[in-house]
Amino acid sequence: MKLDFGQILSEAEARPDSLAMNAALRLLHSPRGLQLARWIAPLDPRLPAHFRPSAKFTLELARRLYAEKTEHVVWASVFVPCELLWGLGLMPFYPEVAAAAGAAIGLTPRAIASAAEAGTPVDLCTYHRASFGLEREGFYPSAAAFVSTSHLCTLAGIMLAAEAHRRAKPFRLIDVPPTFDSDSLDYVEAQLQTLVSDLEVATGARYDPDRMREALRLSNAARAFALELNALRVQKPAPLRGGPMLTVLGLGLWILGHRDGVSHFRAWRDYTAERVERRDPEQSNQKIRLFWLHLRPYGESGLIEHLENDLGGVIAFEEHNTLWWDELDEARPLRALAAKILGHPSNGSIERRLAMILDGVKRYECDGVVHFSHWGCRQAAGATRVIRDRLRREGIPMLELDGDCIDPANVQSGPLRTRIEAFVETLV
Repeated sequence: MKLDFGQILSEAEARPDSLAMNAALRLLHSPRGLQLARWIAPLDPRLPAHFRPSAKFTLELARRLYAEKTEHVVWASVFVPCELLWGLGLMPFYPEVAAAAGAAIGLTPRAIASAAEAGTPVDLCTYHRASFGLEREGFYPSAAAFVSTSHLCTLAGIMLAAEAHRRAKPFRLIDVPPTFDSDSLDYVEAQLQTLVSDLEVATGARYDPDRMREALRLSNAARAFALELNALRVQKPAPLRGGPMLTVLGLGLWILGHRDGVSHFRAWRDYTAERVERRDPEQSNQKIRLFWLHLRPYGESGLIEHLENDLGGVIAFEEHNTLWWDELDEARPLRALAAKILGHPSNGSIERRLAMILDGVKRYECDGVVHFSHWGCRQAAGATRVIRDRLRREGIPMLELDGDCIDPANVQSGPLRTRIEAFVETLV
């Protein structure tokens, strides 16, 4: 595809974010460009070694999603285990994670505007509004099928079902009970068996027990390194900045079950171990330790940078980097993945999430808790009063920040900075 930089610059004058959008679009829809980036980027000496496996994975994934056969692509909500799709020889695409990546590189304003032009309701979660806009602008790949779980995010299933209907493609909803017992395991496992059969029809894939077991083996190997990484982060001073780790977590939803997942988590484990051994933390100014709940604003707000660099607040650990599932049983892969789905701490009673939070605060010796309440996420933000009351009884201070992970227009940086400053001052 020929790049007309004059046209790009002309569009950029009319829409400030169009330069980034046009450049990204041209790269995504250029198989040769993606292949070149796939080989060059990981070799760039400016790229730290622990980022190279993920860079390799991301660029190769993009090449396959946009340049190979679309019948191998499956759109999924974030709690559909990627091991299942890799184990079928398919390529998972997570629209919500892609929306966060788009926000990080400045694509959100145009995506939100595009969604509004198409009549998307303004009171929907911006992860899904941005996803709709990015798809409308040509950023999302085609797909052969769509699948969602019912738990945690109801809107994800609705949006994926609507997109499947619009494209005349099959959609499957995995109904997830709020209880974790043998009956629930049987129920979800049976649905995964049906899903596998449906995906075979929709994509031409064929269930290979050895390939599925290999996907679980790779996931278990990556999980072992991730557990070692998490264990290293209990050290004082904290070896890593939590802000970037809140961004890294999205990749974990995509890379488990893939061979690059093992390299990814091993590289992060090794890098962190070296930092601990040298007593050379990424963040030099560390006054208080915080446990971060939910997600972060992915656009350019400077909020977390202010917390870390100016105030000395270190994010010792993050809720969504907790590995809640046991080692996957390679002998019964679908039942193991059913257990992973059911076992999420936010599925079912709030007591499960509370137990995970209290364990994390104790394990990482945190002075306080911060909950970033994404405006559109009812299941996370709706629990904050219960969490705050429980933490108060345990003598643990908590700060709730209302904002938007995706839309920078909904992040009031000034007032949020003031609240963070006041909270840190009470803990120092």
